[in-house]
Amino acid sequence: MKIGIVEICEANHYTAVEALAYTYAVAKENKITVFILDKFKANYQFKHEQIEVISYAQADLSAFLNQINNCGLDKIHINTIDNHFQIFAEVNWKAEVILTIHNTNIWFDNSLNKRWSLLIEKLKNSQFSKLKNTCYLPIKYFIKDFKKQHNIDQIVAQINLKGGKFLVYSDAQKNYISNLNSSAKVKVFPFCIHQSIDDLSSNNKKLRVCVPGSVDESRRDYRQLLKLLKKQQAFFNEYICIDFLGYISEDNQEILKEILTLEANGLMVFYNQNFIKDTEFNTRLQTCDVILGNLKVNMNSQSKYGETKETGVIFNMIKAGKPGIFPSNYQPLKELKSSCLFYDDNLFQVLESLVLKPLILNNLKKNIEEAVKAFEPVNLYQKLIKP
Repeated sequence: MKIGIVEICEANHYTAVEALAYTYAVAKENKITVFILDKFKANYQFKHEQIEVISYAQADLSAFLNQINNCGLDKIHINTIDNHFQIFAEVNWKAEVILTIHNTNIWFDNSLNKRWSLLIEKLKNSQFSKLKNTCYLPIKYFIKDFKKQHNIDQIVAQINLKGGKFLVYSDAQKNYISNLNSSAKVKVFPFCIHQSIDDLSSNNKKLRVCVPGSVDESRRDYRQLLKLLKKQQAFFNEYICIDFLGYISEDNQEILKEILTLEANGLMVFYNQNFIKDTEFNTRLQTCDVILGNLKVNMNSQSKYGETKETGVIFNMIKAGKPGIFPSNYQPLKELKSSCLFYDDNLFQVLESLVLKPLILNNLKKNIEEAVKAFEPVNLYQKLIKP
């Protein structure tokens, strides 16, 4: 079988492409071609005889997509569309299309009424000091979304008409789509696979808690976490190390100031003011004992982690084989639930228990070691090719 995987939008989505490519490569008869832009080359270094990478300069995306369409492929995975909805909508695909859906509400539940309600919600929360971001941009994107939504509807209709499929990252997302569009064929496949990886946490002197992802207050609750670190600093200084494994942007300098204050007062903390290289990211992820997903589960009235979209924190768990901690209103993948702890307003007590009762952490690590086997390519292949 000849499979194409198209990723011409997001450099950070190479993990999802890797997951698909290595899983298809389990079967020797499969030939996988990954189509990317030239600027993504550094991320795509497959050393596998069944996987080929073809790159293209970002001069004419329509020409590149037509070139892909005429390669005689049996299946085409479209991994991210981003802002190129019209270009993708204009292609009459010859092969079976499997389109990855990152935000299910945008693709299947984005009526004008819902878009209008979301705009009003954003404007009510606008800040005078940031009018461009909190007032002007929401109005701008609301207007632009009329064309975007038309193209989205075209793409969905074409995939349904030709018997294509939609790929999502969790059963909850699949159920969400199925309730809205019963004719859609939806398959569940993870953003990340588990491969053999060293555990570098055995020599940790303190409980090392990793908070992965860009330090962005819109998606994660850093304010409450920093407040907790300050309130219980004596305990954290002695027993816990915090790794903010993500870039702190210019828009979040107030958070950086608080981190620097905590560090000056004795907290062992890691943080970054620049983008983190993959090798460093992976090493620090492997070194942690537990991953903290301090999510704002309900991002807004239309978008919810664990339902309309999935968090990358879950896939960091899979990648590194590390247990996780999440807000109680977040539902993780069912395979990982026994490897997670949950909190409401008792995050300190949860972290404290991992320090004072090491058996809890040991059991979580044993659970995740077993759970991630389900996410190895050899165990995912039948799930991927199932009709």
